[in-house]
Amino acid sequence: MEPAAHISEVVEGAVIARYADISMDDFVALAESSADFLYKCNAAGDVVAMSPKYIHADVQSIIATHFNIWLSTGALPGHGAPTDCLFELEGWRSRPDLAVHPRLGNAVPREAPRFAVEIRSDSNTWRELRAKAARYLRHGTQMVWLVDTDARSVEVHRVGAEVAVFAETDVIKGGDALPGFQVAARELFPD
Repeated sequence: MEPAAHISEVVEGAVIARYADISMDDFVALAESSADFLYKCNAAGDVVAMSPKYIHADVQSIIATHFNIWLSTGALPGHGAPTDCLFELEGWRSRPDLAVHPRLGNAVPREAPRFAVEIRSDSNTWRELRAKAARYLRHGTQMVWLVDTDARSVEVHRVGAEVAVFAETDVIKGGDALPGFQVAARELFPD
């Protein structure tokens, strides 16, 4: 696959390559070939393009700041909070907007992140995001946040628990997945 050849054909949210048709090396080359689109994986592991809109990047940065401050306290030694890190999980590729995972240096993680965040964009349906959250949980992720920048809310998915929705006035706690972590939902969005 020649990644540059696909750039002119990209439509936001469209499947660029099916999981079975693109190797990990090809995916990395594609993702590194264009600053105009962010390449993510859908719930099936297919590669899709997302336009990098300001609100998405802004909220991602705010969430990353909260997690990096929390991790700097020694809450989970050896863990980081990478953004847009590619994971290869037993036949499924994912690229969460943020993950909490043990630091690995330059390696592609092959075990599920402890925690994952997916920020809704125009190219995501709620059905797709919820399928992705369920897939993370099946692979061993303990908690997944689905962030809605329009409603300024966070949908929290955990293994064996009902889905919980947190509005701006609510406080989200990390529980067993993120011991000692808590943040007011309103602090995850720009003023």
